[in-house]
Amino acid sequence: MGWKVIHLTKPCKIKVKNENLVLFFYDDEQEVKVTLKDIDFILFDNTSFSITGKSLELLAKYNIATLFIDEEFHPSSMLLPYHKHSTMTEVAHIQISITREFKEKVWQDMIVSKIQNQAKVLEFFRNDKYIELEKIASKVQLYDKNNDEAQSARLYWKNIFNNPRFKREQGAEDIDNSMLNYSYAILRAIMARYVSASGMLPVFGIWHNNKYNAFNLVDDLIEPFRAICDIYVKILRERYPDKIFLDVQLKRELVSLLNFDCVVFKNGTTSLSKACEQFVINYKKAMFGDDNLLVIYPMLSIEFFKNECL
Repeated sequence: MGWKVIHLTKPCKIKVKNENLVLFFYDDEQEVKVTLKDIDFILFDNTSFSITGKSLELLAKYNIATLFIDEEFHPSSMLLPYHKHSTMTEVAHIQISITREFKEKVWQDMIVSKIQNQAKVLEFFRNDKYIELEKIASKVQLYDKNNDEAQSARLYWKNIFNNPRFKREQGAEDIDNSMLNYSYAILRAIMARYVSASGMLPVFGIWHNNKYNAFNLVDDLIEPFRAICDIYVKILRERYPDKIFLDVQLKRELVSLLNFDCVVFKNGTTSLSKACEQFVINYKKAMFGDDNLLVIYPMLSIEFFKNECL
């Protein structure tokens, strides 16, 4: 897998040559070449570009996570390869036949991990409400039957931005929600890339099962990672308190989170992008009955943000 993140904000023409992505920028007539195998993620953050069909073909071939925005500069679509995994049929059968008991346990642990990471965020910002979140995490039941996720969310969002009136909304235009939505869209795209590469079908989720959603599994698997986006959004809000809208600088900083070694997974610390990949692999192994049926969950690295972001 690649490691470079490309954020395109200027009008450009895109083609491929000798397994390189060639970018020609109109404003300064500059040409940039990037080896396709080195690219992890591309964000097309403007609508004034032209791209060849061969370029789209190779972006899919190299399984490069690709995200496009609309006229209002909101993430609107992703490019994913058609499933070519060698054991796709076997994987699909396993996905369809996993037991209710497996789903119940995985979703319970998923929510525990999510709430624990939310608690770490509040603790990082010296908000004592993290203790209440830890208590909620300790009593989550199978399949989160008591909906402790919702209880924790109410407490969490009232405290993270020091604004008890803050309301988390996907379509909201305020700076806080805009930054959260943007970072979640990036996270969703990179997770979709790894789910697709694994041979799993993203439509078959663990808890999410909306018939109109082609990415139910992706939306399940990103849950423990959301707080990692949240903490960085909060850090950026404190770093740039005068910003009132999501500009190019903030977008670039949010995209850069993918390469931060900010996730503790298994016995080490790794980048957000790599952690997503490892999490997908681990979940798939557990789904097949490997790894002693254990799914290992990502944890936010407080030490990284202490050392690098403050």
